[in-house]
Amino acid sequence: MKKEELLASELLLDLGVAIPVRPLRFLSKKKSRKVLIRRPYMGGLIRFSRIYLKMGVSSEEIKKYNPDEMMEFMTNHGHSVSRMVAVSIVRGFFSYILFGNLVAWWLRWQVHPLFLAEAVIQLIDHTNLDPFKNIIISADKINLMKPRMSHGKENGS
Repeated sequence: MKKEELLASELLLDLGVAIPVRPLRFLSKKKSRKVLIRRPYMGGLIRFSRIYLKMGVSSEEIKKYNPDEMMEFMTNHGHSVSRMVAVSIVRGFFSYILFGNLVAWWLRWQVHPLFLAEAVIQLIDHTNLDPFKNIIISADKINLMKPRMSHGKENGS
């Protein structure tokens, strides 16, 4: 059952998860808006990981926070949290350079802090780098100096 839940959550991150955004009053009356967050590409994952590691908090610690501790966490790391969510919204290299800080600022002022915190927890938990680990392990086991299967002793090459 746990494996199916993990696959379903990964599928949701690939398709995108909508988080509610407070509507701008001068553009629309009461129509609620949503922003779609998706799993970042590899460059975005590196950017996401840098921000996450600078915070110095694990996702398990964040999950154990009570509401007061969560509010303190958002007070201390709100800018980092909004930047991490902005990486998953603006996923391109140049587009993040141009619009990343603007989107992070917009998220800080238009999205409820609990939605931002939950989005970051989901991104941290379900950003899986296991396929890259398998590639690195298999590349490590390959000895470039050893002859391949097609090269026999009788060929001499």
